[in-house]
Amino acid sequence: MGTRARRATRWLLVPALAVVLTLGWLMFWPMKSKPLETAVRPVSDFASARDAILARIAGEPPEVRAEGRPVLLDHGHRTQEVYVLLHGLTNCPAQYREFARLLHARGSSVYIPRMPGHGYADRLTTAQTLLTAESMAAAGTEAVNLAAGLGERVVVVGLSVNGVTAAWLGQEREDVALAVSIAPFFAPKGLPAWAIAPLTHTVLRLPNVFLWWDPRQKEALAGSPYSYPRFATHTIGQAMLFGLDTFALAKAAPPAARKILVVTSPDDEAVSLPRIEQLLALWEPSGRAETRSFPREWNVRHDCIDPDQPGAMVDKVYPQLIAWMEEALGK
Repeated sequence: MGTRARRATRWLLVPALAVVLTLGWLMFWPMKSKPLETAVRPVSDFASARDAILARIAGEPPEVRAEGRPVLLDHGHRTQEVYVLLHGLTNCPAQYREFARLLHARGSSVYIPRMPGHGYADRLTTAQTLLTAESMAAAGTEAVNLAAGLGERVVVVGLSVNGVTAAWLGQEREDVALAVSIAPFFAPKGLPAWAIAPLTHTVLRLPNVFLWWDPRQKEALAGSPYSYPRFATHTIGQAMLFGLDTFALAKAAPPAARKILVVTSPDDEAVSLPRIEQLLALWEPSGRAETRSFPREWNVRHDCIDPDQPGAMVDKVYPQLIAWMEEALGK
């Protein structure tokens, strides 16, 4: 090899090495996440809990649409069960409106908080980037603290990214009687376990991008008129980071909640079912976690809660969920 060739090779190796090091940093250098909020300060009496929730509802900013505000359905006194319903990504409390009425009609109190950055009248708002692993943990913690004053047994129900929140609360809170994690988004469907952490780190280190749920329909997305038609890549990355934190906690200690119920569907088009099974395997020695799956012939999709979703099967899904939850509660 001549002198010029050797020099050219060296000059090519420098940028190649820089690319390799950059990719290694993006994918494999651990993210330094902030400590997750774990302060357990349950409200002890009904009046204080109710007043605090009503004050939060009244204090919602004017930019939040009516359907996007938190919801409280109570009976004027403490009930046996209080359900905390945590809605999905880019949706809002209205996602649970029909399901909440069923639970309330059965004698339970129901509280549906609003996720950070969600529920705004401007469906193209960038506010959803306020949703981080830390804010999800803090919002879930506050919701359980307030719900403790509304009922004797706190039941947390979370869908999709908030299925992760429900799982985390089940891992951390001994005052949760039942944590119900529906279609938890620990990783996208088809992503192998070894790639979850590298993808999470890469997504969060790259610039944030907003993507349409349906690039063809864009803002005219069919379904709920109050949900956002696009999602932020950093928000997805934060949800996955929260999932990694939950796995780390599950590896270190058994779950604190009295019972955890994980609900899945074989037709879920969004989440990694093998990843959910890995978490259940970590919880199995405790004997506190169990799983239920909708029948394959029902063809239940990822968002099985929102009655406005195309192909919604709430007439089947709602009664089944209630039956599974009451069974787990020993009712």
